[in-house]
Amino acid sequence: MKKNILLLLFITLTSTLFCQKIVDVELQETLTKEELAAVFLGFSVNNGIEAYKVLYETIDTDGTIDTASGLMVLPILDSPFRQLPFLAYQHGTASNRTAVPSNMENGERILIYYFAGQGYYTTAADYLGLGESRRVIHPYVHADTEASAAIDLVKAAKTYTDQQDLLNSGQLFITGYSQGGHAGMAMHKAVNETGIDGLEVAAGSHMSGIYNMSGELLNASISEEVYLFPSYVAWIIVGYQSVYGNLYNELSDIFRPAYTPLVQSFIDGTTTRSDLNDLLIAELEKNEGASIPRFLFTDTFIASFEGDVNGPFQTALRDNNLFDWVPNAPMRMMYCTADDQVAFTNSTFTDSVMNANGAMDVLSVDVNSSADHGGCVIPAVFATNIFFEQFAKRDLVLSTKNVDQQLKFQVHPNPATDYLTLNFNNIDAGVQAYQLQLINISGQTVATQQANNLQNFTFPLNEISSGLYLMQVQSENGFWTEKILIK
Repeated sequence: MKKNILLLLFITLTSTLFCQKIVDVELQETLTKEELAAVFLGFSVNNGIEAYKVLYETIDTDGTIDTASGLMVLPILDSPFRQLPFLAYQHGTASNRTAVPSNMENGERILIYYFAGQGYYTTAADYLGLGESRRVIHPYVHADTEASAAIDLVKAAKTYTDQQDLLNSGQLFITGYSQGGHAGMAMHKAVNETGIDGLEVAAGSHMSGIYNMSGELLNASISEEVYLFPSYVAWIIVGYQSVYGNLYNELSDIFRPAYTPLVQSFIDGTTTRSDLNDLLIAELEKNEGASIPRFLFTDTFIASFEGDVNGPFQTALRDNNLFDWVPNAPMRMMYCTADDQVAFTNSTFTDSVMNANGAMDVLSVDVNSSADHGGCVIPAVFATNIFFEQFAKRDLVLSTKNVDQQLKFQVHPNPATDYLTLNFNNIDAGVQAYQLQLINISGQTVATQQANNLQNFTFPLNEISSGLYLMQVQSENGFWTEKILIK
């Protein structure tokens, strides 16, 4: 435990110091609002999107710097003066190393596009050991690395958007599905404890995730009931071994001889996770008559697992529990009662613990009681969007520059019809280049003028529709804005 605490401290400190570095940003795809709406079969979107693959630095469990990959999707807006929130989405269990958000063939990207299409700067980390990360084994459902990879991608995205003069509201929303439910909860907990400069969690919605690793997952791992996803259990064990190093000396210490070569081929990278699942099911059905995960393991391991609550695997599972903390921001856990992969009691149990601990706004929500794990995705995502939209701020701001009192002006006439006259009293004679913009209440610039002399400057209003506008004057030193009414 002491080793894990020191490791988490090191990751936290080094992330703060080193992990905002962007290695590469590559534009992969651009979709207009209409194209995006067509992808969603008519479901509402507010804007088009630009999708980027991002390579960025993050910290591995041994303290070394790894170059990880992820997806960043930026809304396309009519106005550069709109502040948008960030949203961090965490992806579900990958079928292979490349089945990740940064891969354009990945089907889960559509969920990430959906959130960006609502008006969020949206990120989705591939996680360590997947995508471009040099790590060999992905530490599956390992809370610390899920959190650090996601946090560092958000930091990288904020750095990039700041460089592009894209404004943000200071809000961060966190979500994810399946493994991403666990990863999103891990990220939420980490940000709750350490924060991200310039961003504050506005709300979290974690969908169909395992939060009670030492309870629900432990019981499922040694259950004698049929379970059609035995690869999940195998991946957790080899992933935790790659982090903690004490679960076994040899693979055969844990897995029976019939299954050891299959798991080893997964570790070697010659078998994908989805293929491993098929192979394990086939072998279990041949040897045991059914896909029952308990029969993967040696009798010695089962005896230790059941008899020693402080054994290495049980300890590792407890280290990755995510139910016993108190969120500072509103939080929902979206689930479906009929989920065949992740027990819904993960959400209801976590709800009860957090509320007993004094949480102010935490609730588990059954979004479709009859849906299985795959069928739960869409209702959970739509419910999450509705929940987030209660808090999201996309305010119109006037400029990326500073207010400059020397540019203060009066407008005549106001209301105006054909033209505006701008009178300035405090113009700095040393400033020669000015830009004047007429901006509507949606943040769109409808007319512009360039000027070197602003003495009694006249701004024509040819063919400008009636309504409320902002007249803004900018110089290299800042800006000043006044409201005007056009009849």
